[in-house]
Amino acid sequence: MLMEARLLDERREGIAEGKDIGFAEGKDVGLVEGEAKEKLATAKRLFSMGLSVKDIAKATSLPIEQVEALQAEQA
Repeated sequence: MLMEARLLDERREGIAEGKDIGFAEGKDVGLVEGEAKEKLATAKRLFSMGLSVKDIAKATSLPIEQVEALQAEQA
C-alpha cells in the first residue's frame, strides 16, 4: 500500500510539472517518470535481497548498464 501511495505521489508530481506543456502531454511525462523511479526503487530492493545484476535487469526491464551503475552507487 505504501508503495502504491508513493507511486501515485510521483505521478502527481510529474503531472504538475508537465502542466506547462499541456495536460495530456504532462500526464504522459508524469507516468513515464513515475514508472522509471519505481523501477529504480525496485532494483535497489532486489540488490538488498542479494539478486544478481542480470536477474535485476530482467525483473525490472532496466538495461544491464543502468543496473550496473546503480550497483556501483550502492557500494
